[in-house]
Amino acid sequence: MKSMFKAVAIVTVFSVITRMLGFFFRIFLTRKLGAEGIGLFQMATSVLGIFMTLISSGLPLTTAKLVSKYETRAELKNRNKVVSSALIIALVIAVVSSLVVYLLKSVWGIILTDSRAVELLIILLPSIIFSAIYAVFRGAMWGQNDYFNCGLTELIEQIIRFALTFIMLFTVTDYFVATKYSAIAFNLTCLLSALITVFIYFRRGKLNFKRGEYKNVLKSALPITGVRLANSLVQPLTTLIIPNMLILSGYSTSEAVSSFGVIMGMTFPMLFVPMALIGSISMVLIPSISSMMTKNQYESIQNNVTKSLDVSIFISMIFIPLYLSVGDLIGIILYDNTLSGILLQLSAVCVLPITLCNLTGSILNALNMELKSFLNYIFGSIVLFVSLIIFTPLVGINSIIIAFFLSMLMITMLNIRMIKKVVPNLKFNLFNLILKYALIIIPTSFLGHFVSNICLHVFNYFLSACIGGGISVVATLILSKMFNLYDISKLINLIKKRHKNTT
Repeated sequence: MKSMFKAVAIVTVFSVITRMLGFFFRIFLTRKLGAEGIGLFQMATSVLGIFMTLISSGLPLTTAKLVSKYETRAELKNRNKVVSSALIIALVIAVVSSLVVYLLKSVWGIILTDSRAVELLIILLPSIIFSAIYAVFRGAMWGQNDYFNCGLTELIEQIIRFALTFIMLFTVTDYFVATKYSAIAFNLTCLLSALITVFIYFRRGKLNFKRGEYKNVLKSALPITGVRLANSLVQPLTTLIIPNMLILSGYSTSEAVSSFGVIMGMTFPMLFVPMALIGSISMVLIPSISSMMTKNQYESIQNNVTKSLDVSIFISMIFIPLYLSVGDLIGIILYDNTLSGILLQLSAVCVLPITLCNLTGSILNALNMELKSFLNYIFGSIVLFVSLIIFTPLVGINSIIIAFFLSMLMITMLNIRMIKKVVPNLKFNLFNLILKYALIIIPTSFLGHFVSNICLHVFNYFLSACIGGGISVVATLILSKMFNLYDISKLINLIKKRHKNTT
């Protein structure tokens, strides 16, 4: 079996490069479309995300798990049946979803309350079918531990989208025309990405449609899809609730759409930046735990889960003081938008529940606890909507931050509680660890903010943010080391031990 250290390193490198490229693409797109344009694009993609979730969440993960299982047992025919069955299921769902959206476009017009968003949604429909093909074959490569090609296809996809969008929008000045061109570029990107994954898969794999694995695929995929579907439903419902409640609070329609575009299109993507690092651990962890489950190596599972949670908290606690100290400057530097920076500072603490929610959900899926993960997410979604209804009239657009934090925190706590029940003797105290980090982060964040404000009298925004943010992060790392909260060498030892335990 491939070295786990090498696997995590490969995934991390590709993930960081891909997300950095995506980050700069987001800046370019936001500047080109403007707040209202990005708001319309967000409305269309939030609905599209519902149907994308049906094919790109549970199916690839299930394909990866089952392919990994059959690869371990050297049952290649069953492996091929899994991929074939998942492909048929994905294509059927994609075609039906596209027809539903197109035939009910008048209904979506009522829901989105803006005909321009519906027009964008119709343009984006071909991407559903292309993504179905891409998701299944990428899941198969994931299950085969082909992390290099998994990362490579993601990177190529991002490069293609950036290049096509840049070329198509280069001379466009009208924001809505630019938004439609962005949708077309997205379709072309999905098509090319699907063709690339098909080509890579057939270099070492085959399809087998005889007596397929439809039951096994659906049994595992449905709960996972349910979690992701609930997440996708949250976005359009949020799109519906927030702008309308802001309008009732006194915002104009344009102001409501623009504010929603700022927080969802500019601020929130920054909160997911740490996932470039943590996501690579999750990606390698899932097939690793599945393999350990097959071999009944429960002690190794316990160690992997504990250390992975420690790593996630450590990485989160590096980004939080950075955003708290110079988040306002980051918003100005990246988007030339003061509000996005202020919202980033206010939402900085959301980084921790975001990372832990994603990681713990992945761990539950690897432990074959997909249904429990789904139920936890449903409960968290209820908390989200109740919070939105309560806080939006009181604090306006800031209600999204409060609701999102409470929802992610609730899901994380429920997931950890369930993991402790499944994994015996799991030694992990989330509250105590967070409290210790908080005592460090509060003073280091104030220090970084103070230094950056002083630097603004001498330097520009970029240099001031680098100096203030750098001091805040370095101070946090030094204090963490002094108080023995975390040693980065643990991550390297964790990955090396995984290699020994899985060979």
